[in-house]
Amino acid sequence: MVFLFSGSSYAFHTGISDTSQVKTTGLNNRNPNPPEITGPSEGTINTRYFYNFLLTDPDGDSLKTILIEWGGWDSDNRTYICFLCQGGPLPNGSLFEYGHRWGAAGTFTIRAKVWDMYDNESDWGTLTVTMPYSAPRLFPRFLTLLFERFPDAFSLLRHLMRD
Repeated sequence: MVFLFSGSSYAFHTGISDTSQVKTTGLNNRNPNPPEITGPSEGTINTRYFYNFLLTDPDGDSLKTILIEWGGWDSDNRTYICFLCQGGPLPNGSLFEYGHRWGAAGTFTIRAKVWDMYDNESDWGTLTVTMPYSAPRLFPRFLTLLFERFPDAFSLLRHLMRD
């Protein structure tokens, strides 16, 4: 970030003319790396799964904030955590764990980005997960037990239903 003030300093009430002031911060500071996301890539709906986010910065800077988008359309789609606000930044190389539950079936892309102490923002790290629809069993349990106990019952039942 560069701030440049130039021109007549009489505007600044200093009495000196033709001055320039330059302030620089973080010119050599690089953006953090995209978070590396690991965890289950499939599961069932309404079950909480935990994911690990490896947070690294090429300059070794501490990390102050993470934004996670879970890829859904419900009210729980985004998680924003300010580590700095909760007792201090995370050191470079930290492994951060967080859980999420999807309430609908589908394929979702988890995206996460992180900010370092100098407000440099990473690119998105991603992981695709699939939550298939788990339909209730349509075959009643007692029929399953009946056919397991009496294997010939199915052919008898089919014969009776035909007549």
